[in-house]
Amino acid sequence: MQVANSKQEKIFIGVSWPYANGNIHLGHLAGQNIVTDVFARYHRLKGNRVLMVSGSDSHGAPVIFKAEEVGTTPAKYAEEAHQEIVKTFKKLGLLYENYTKTTTENHKTVVQNIFLALKELGYLEVKQSEQYYDSKVKRYLPDRYVRGTCPKCGAQNARGDECPECGAYLNPEDLIDPYSTLSDSKPKLKKTDHFYLNLSKLQPEISKWVKTSDEPWRKWVREFTRGWLKQGLEPRAVTRDLNFGIPVPVEGWEEKVVYVWIEAVVGYLSAAIEWAQKQGDPSLWESFWKDPSCKHYYFIAGGNVPFHTVIWPAEIVAYNQKYANSELVEKYKLPGETTTKPLNLPYDVPANKMLMYKGKKMSKGDKTGITLESVLQRYNPDLLRYFFVKYAPENHDREYIWKDFIDANNNELVANLGNFINRVLTFTNSKFDGVVPQGVLSDEVREQINTTFKKTGRNIEECKFVQSIESILELGKFANKYFNDNTPWERVKNDRLNAGNTIYNSIQIVNALRILLKPYLPFSSEKVREYLKIENEYDQNIELEEKGVVTQYINNWNFAEIVAGTQIEKTEVLFEKLEYTEELKKEDEAELIENITGAGVTQVVVGEIRKKRVHPNSEKLGVYIVNIGKKNSEVITSDLTLKKGDKVVYFPVGSKLTSEGKAIVIKSRTLLGITSEGMLASEKELGIGDNDTSIYRVLGDAKPGEAFSQIK
Repeated sequence: MQVANSKQEKIFIGVSWPYANGNIHLGHLAGQNIVTDVFARYHRLKGNRVLMVSGSDSHGAPVIFKAEEVGTTPAKYAEEAHQEIVKTFKKLGLLYENYTKTTTENHKTVVQNIFLALKELGYLEVKQSEQYYDSKVKRYLPDRYVRGTCPKCGAQNARGDECPECGAYLNPEDLIDPYSTLSDSKPKLKKTDHFYLNLSKLQPEISKWVKTSDEPWRKWVREFTRGWLKQGLEPRAVTRDLNFGIPVPVEGWEEKVVYVWIEAVVGYLSAAIEWAQKQGDPSLWESFWKDPSCKHYYFIAGGNVPFHTVIWPAEIVAYNQKYANSELVEKYKLPGETTTKPLNLPYDVPANKMLMYKGKKMSKGDKTGITLESVLQRYNPDLLRYFFVKYAPENHDREYIWKDFIDANNNELVANLGNFINRVLTFTNSKFDGVVPQGVLSDEVREQINTTFKKTGRNIEECKFVQSIESILELGKFANKYFNDNTPWERVKNDRLNAGNTIYNSIQIVNALRILLKPYLPFSSEKVREYLKIENEYDQNIELEEKGVVTQYINNWNFAEIVAGTQIEKTEVLFEKLEYTEELKKEDEAELIENITGAGVTQVVVGEIRKKRVHPNSEKLGVYIVNIGKKNSEVITSDLTLKKGDKVVYFPVGSKLTSEGKAIVIKSRTLLGITSEGMLASEKELGIGDNDTSIYRVLGDAKPGEAFSQIK
């Protein structure tokens, strides 16, 4: 049933931009891509005005690094990667009002506009800092061009921005024994000038905004952001010594580019401006960016939270000050800009946690994880869409296990939804010649259908996607029970009218499931539409896919009965049962071997510092003798403030720590000639606070060797 949406909303959706340094992996699906498509498809069906944008992040060190690795130019490599990403998204059914890239002239114009406005408003300042320089190749080294030993876990392949082993965020100067990936030589710190965004100057306003606006956010996103603010914001570099990117629009700075993380978030605005230009109305973007009633949602993976809850809002808050000055408004007018209303700040940032694989987060740069293309070659795209909604890491990191994937298909899609739909349609074809029999929709069935529409819609709107799909599965369970309890296969022999009424009601549930599944499983939903021979049904998402635009804003998120006498088509099995093959079992076994859990292996306990010394080969490290009950253990950490008598949390070799996107299987490691047996954890690593720079001290009367879980 198509009805006008009397409560139409405007919804702006920004989806984090994948690096154009290769095709995407399953972590992207779990992090943001699938749930955001569900969210957008639902709102379009509801009759709301939606603008969903994203694009390929074609600049930055990861792209340059990959291009140099394969022997091509960054521009050429980025374009090829962008095209591959677009093809993959299409196979998965992801629909955007505009999916673009950061190499467009429009994006460059918008980024430089904002850069210069912030500079004139006094929020950008030049500071001198030290950056690693490779004298062999005569280049400053971006974060990812510097490798070394991680000061947190001792991994020897840590990057200058992050450790792929433990997930710790790093600065290049934090690394022990750093080396250049371009020449394997030891780089030297060299002074260089950069522009910095004065976040400390913006902290009061950002803190006030977060405090009054973060109620819709997920609890962990809210706490993470408030923890960042509590630590105090510091000026952050917004330029880099690179030769590929958006040029810094200041005389004398031609050899530098705008830092990719400051630049990429501007893409949400530039992509909206580009969309308006494509619509033939250059100022149309203002209806989404300057209407206070338009809600802005940013779908991202967990590691990007501060860029979307602190840094991007800070850029917007600072830039909005231009609207109080008519000269600045005219000087820094954005393409198509006609009003002096300020730009909207985020309404919600529904970030997911990390999808882990073999104890590590998936990363294109570090070649860890599973590519989406390899999975699409073997499995139905709707299965991937279903799995990464139902099993999305909304509030906790999740390990990817193939058995979970196969079980989701066999036990939920096949045994629940597919089983009911196939039984009903096959029965209708075999016993009623493919014609929907006469019947009356029961109050019970009507109530179940209406309740499911309401619950599913409410949960999608609140970004509770796991709960939203669970409500549809509940309708599937009800439907299977209804079919079984009414035994139409028996009644059709002696009471054809009664059996026909059961089938009539069951057909209505099939149609309800078809509509409910449109945002989640668009390919399967379309198949069911064909089976039911529903014609001339307007669907906003299909129109967007075929024509690139939505022209009707009507509410299609509702249920209408299939009339008796409708002829349905012959059907095929909607979801095929899959085999958990020996190959998949071996992959999972390898995962389990690498991903040993602490339970049943070793125990996380309280330790007491007995002795301390500075590492003889590095003044940045401390070597501690820790009493863990019946024995002592020698542990190396970068926290030099620990003293004798301090009680700490000790993770023995073989135990596992998972927190904030980090999954660490604790191993014995030799650091600069001394072996570290185990690990001491910070409060952030334990998930009980925000401090990740010092080791957590256990207070009270806890004794060495006592299980930490007993005293937390």
